[in-house]
Amino acid sequence: MWHPAALLALLAFTGIAYAHHSQVGIFGSDETIEITGIIKSVSWRNPHGQILLDVTDEDGNVVEWDVETASISVLRNRGVESSSIVVGDTVTMAGAPSTRNRPEILARSVLLPSGYEFTFGNRDAHFPEGKAGRIVGRAVIEANAEEAIANADGIFRVWSTIMSDPEQFPIFKGGYPLSEAGEAGWAEWNPRDNVLLKCGTKGQPLIMITPLPIEFVREGDDIVMRIEEYDSIRRIHMSPDAVAPPGHTLMGFSRGRWEGTTLVVETDRIAAGYFDHHGVPQSDQIRTVERFMPTEAYDRLDYSLTTTDPVNFAEPFTLARYFVWKPENSVHPYECLDRF
Repeated sequence: MWHPAALLALLAFTGIAYAHHSQVGIFGSDETIEITGIIKSVSWRNPHGQILLDVTDEDGNVVEWDVETASISVLRNRGVESSSIVVGDTVTMAGAPSTRNRPEILARSVLLPSGYEFTFGNRDAHFPEGKAGRIVGRAVIEANAEEAIANADGIFRVWSTIMSDPEQFPIFKGGYPLSEAGEAGWAEWNPRDNVLLKCGTKGQPLIMITPLPIEFVREGDDIVMRIEEYDSIRRIHMSPDAVAPPGHTLMGFSRGRWEGTTLVVETDRIAAGYFDHHGVPQSDQIRTVERFMPTEAYDRLDYSLTTTDPVNFAEPFTLARYFVWKPENSVHPYECLDRF
């Protein structure tokens, strides 16, 4: 079982770019290895990128290594342009090794032929012989910032994440008031069979860990929250007469109301699953209350999440983060491809 202190240590090792897609049990987060080889192919995709590297071992045999990286959405959100990774180049990858004795690595940094170091979300430079963690290239922003500024209306705009600020990301950090049933369910979690590594399996409230842009849009009497991750859609019913459909869904049934400029959203009928990426369970009795609180200038959106689950948590508790307005950002298609 991963206890809260261990989880925090894990996040420090793995780097913030991977915190919302747990690699526990797949890569050894407390170890860093280096491999040098020739880039065979590059696939920038979600939820993780993939680079195939031909590495010559001590016996002179060429072994194909599978290099997992941050997703294209994360790189875009960080303003990183990925064209520095070129097929045919000889590079050195540094990252976490496979725990399954496979030629796999979770890349944190890569030393390029130019001598510059390209990082995939790790805060610190790894290669002392490189040029101190210099990220090569910046992303080309396709969105029209002037148009976004002109169309922004209160909370109805695109909100982004500053991944380098621990007060903003990630929001799920362990230390929850688990009940006996919650502790037992957590102990049974098998990280090697993590359904959350597949596309479209993240529901409410875990989807709100997202480091990717979100947008609030008016749709009739309702508010629709568009989330880039998994192309997720959350519909917030603003009419007090809205009737919940039968059954439970990943996003549940949300009812909203305004308290001044604060949007308050209450959600239930959430399909049971995991509360976080580290296997903490949630039951179909879970209920959440969210508060989206914009600043007067609408350049920051403070967010709180209060969770009640009488099965897995001993008492209600509240987590918090914030979003920022970056008018140059937009919600892009996610185009997810399963790793399995």
